[in-house]
Amino acid sequence: MHQLKIKRFLAHFVLDHIFIEYLKYSHHLTIEQVKLLEFILQFTEEYYKENLSLNIIIFYKDYQKNELLKLITHLYDYNWISKKRDPHDQRRLIITLTQAQRKKINQLFEDFNVFLEVKSKSITNHTHLTLLSYYFKCHAQFKVIEQSHIYSRLSLEELYILGLLLINNNETSFKSIKLHSLRGLVTLRPIIKKLQTKG
Repeated sequence: MHQLKIKRFLAHFVLDHIFIEYLKYSHHLTIEQVKLLEFILQFTEEYYKENLSLNIIIFYKDYQKNELLKLITHLYDYNWISKKRDPHDQRRLIITLTQAQRKKINQLFEDFNVFLEVKSKSITNHTHLTLLSYYFKCHAQFKVIEQSHIYSRLSLEELYILGLLLINNNETSFKSIKLHSLRGLVTLRPIIKKLQTKG
């Protein structure tokens, strides 16, 4: 059972890193921006007669206003959303989606679901959620682990390397770890040196 938990952690870690890189290089997006796009799409489909303002997003999603403005600006710059001023109150910013933007966002989510299905063959227990919402929950758990006091001495990358060592019964070569590592995402030599200094 212990080995299974470690293997699940490793699989989730790899999936998280691959997905972050996929978003970053294919769509110039972060996880937070994708979550915001999902909320904007759902809100505009359900409450299409009601204008979506920054205050509504802050109310439902609990963002800081400056953080939200940065996310909105990035999405607008890459033509994921449109924005306009409220005709009744020029100080209010309204978020809208054109048909082309809706289609683009829906296509993005379809691509993500296909991507997650292909990449998550070794991960089970996601039948109760959609793959995308399951991934968002897993990503949030990694954030909790990163900020946890228990693991404050170890980064996620260091935990990943230790997990590889544990499933190989502490006997493995550098070459073997390199085969399992994420090329370009996890640099082995600095992490191994950090682990040696930490004991």
